[in-house]
Amino acid sequence: MAPLPLPIAAITSPHPSKPHDAAAAARPAASSLHAALASLSQQQAHSHDGALRDAFALVARAERQSSPAAAVSVGPEVYASLLQCCVAAESLRAGRQVHAALVKRGPYYCRNAYAGTKLAVFYARCGALADTERAFGAIPERGRNVFAWAAVIGLWSRAGLHAKALDGFAAMLEAGVPADNFVVPTVLKACAGIALDRAGRAVHGYAWKAGIAECVYVMSSLVDFYGKCGQVEDARAVFDAMPERTVVSWNSMIMAYIHNGRIDEAVELFYEMRVEGVLPTRASVLSLLSASAELEAVDGGRQGHAVAVSSGLAIDVILGTSMINFYCKVGLVEAAEAVFEQMEERDIVTWNLMIAGYFQYGQIERAFETCRRMLESNLKFDCVTLASIIMARVKSCSMMVVSAAHGYAVRNDLDSDRTVACGLIDFYASTGRIEHARQVFSAMSQRDPVMWKVMISTYADCGMTSEALKLLDQMQLEGMSPTAACWDSVISAFIRNGQFKDAIGIFNQMLLTKTRPNLRTWSLLISGLSQNGMHQEVTNLCCKMQKVESAPSPTIYSAVILAAKTAASVHCGKAIHACIVKRGLLLSRSVIQSLLKMYSSFNDGVTTDSLVRLLAECSK
Repeated sequence: MAPLPLPIAAITSPHPSKPHDAAAAARPAASSLHAALASLSQQQAHSHDGALRDAFALVARAERQSSPAAAVSVGPEVYASLLQCCVAAESLRAGRQVHAALVKRGPYYCRNAYAGTKLAVFYARCGALADTERAFGAIPERGRNVFAWAAVIGLWSRAGLHAKALDGFAAMLEAGVPADNFVVPTVLKACAGIALDRAGRAVHGYAWKAGIAECVYVMSSLVDFYGKCGQVEDARAVFDAMPERTVVSWNSMIMAYIHNGRIDEAVELFYEMRVEGVLPTRASVLSLLSASAELEAVDGGRQGHAVAVSSGLAIDVILGTSMINFYCKVGLVEAAEAVFEQMEERDIVTWNLMIAGYFQYGQIERAFETCRRMLESNLKFDCVTLASIIMARVKSCSMMVVSAAHGYAVRNDLDSDRTVACGLIDFYASTGRIEHARQVFSAMSQRDPVMWKVMISTYADCGMTSEALKLLDQMQLEGMSPTAACWDSVISAFIRNGQFKDAIGIFNQMLLTKTRPNLRTWSLLISGLSQNGMHQEVTNLCCKMQKVESAPSPTIYSAVILAAKTAASVHCGKAIHACIVKRGLLLSRSVIQSLLKMYSSFNDGVTTDSLVRLLAECSK
């Protein structure tokens, strides 16, 4: 942001009651003043640091030289031109100074439609949402032109207020202001932001009627909109119909493919783009690398790297980090290392990705060597670095390294990070140091459900079910509802210890809370009870499931059938079969197939044959 320029001189001369009276006499002076300000605005846009200060000085001098009769020579239009200089300089503070000067000069100035529009555009360019809305609201309704509407709608869309942007578009049309090729792309972005497919298509239709549908900017936005809404074929139809394409158009179509997981087609379009002589941008390559990493598409990511090299794109922090992330995700650590060593500048994210990649694929020595180099580069470890070190040491149970990492976390105020704390708890639990794990847990000032689940599971896995129960109760006393995973940890521990009545008791306690049993909860209990011959309890549990679950899914019943098959319990299996018939789920292919496997293991040929016939009927 540019430094604050010279202040506008205070206005000492009284303002004439009718500013228009002096317009004819002042027009030549105002014209030359506008021309000078326009020139300074262009200079400012080309990094001329003193241009904004010169613009303010020019207006201040004109103010001092104006007589009362010629005061209109420094009218609202001049201030609007001065605002354009502030836009070029991206100086919010200077623009607010111009706004204050307009207010001081009175209603004729501060409610001038042209100056008000410039104010709205200026504040929108600076991202000042509240100021933009106030400036827009101060413009008389009849004076709100397409530029003012475009400024406020565009800012709403960029700020993620998509519904508000769409409401503004509707209000604009109701006011009789037609949308242009700047407003329509903004509205399409808002439609994509909240996945309003029908609304976006309506905007597409409006663009056709308004005669702007073939504008390259509008068509690129349509490609982007259809791609984000999952309508890839529509996006491609618009793309193919474009009379001319910019690099933005190509990027939009490539992103449409990537957004919908069609990496091969994105790579093919990259090739077409290069054949057409259009150089891919940094955004194109970054998008392809990111998607390839997410989908672990090796060919797509390598193609992105090759395009970056052939296009002469500098491998800076952002691009290089994206490449390292891709190569580590697909297991090509050597390729990631080559990019890492090639980079002249690295940030902490770059170092963390490389360290995590080494740890993930067992290259421990290289990981620690990279940690040392990171510290030598005057960068400190953050919570991500420490979490990588701790999780790697959990597997090898290296007490000395984790203790050092714990000490570093405490000294650098990183011990309150959830990921670091969970890693420390896991490590101490795996090495039998449960008290150390509890100390880490107790030191956390804010504990979320994940942290509670880790500590409860730690006690449960170590057979300390009474401590796990105490922690479960403490969690509820502190006003936090245990997740299904917390309950499952305790239930699983009781089943492993053969404490089946306690497991059922905890399950009944869970049913009294807001937390609903999930598939794993039912499977844990039914499997555990079935394998230990508690067939009546399993039958009771199935009956309870019918009462608790308003519509038990076929997946749950399939899991129950599998439990009965594993336990080789014919009695339990038939009871479950009866429950399924009562619930009307015997038409589910997955349930029938699970029953077939169960009865086949029981050597019940008659029932198996009837189920085969039923399955054939369902397949028709």
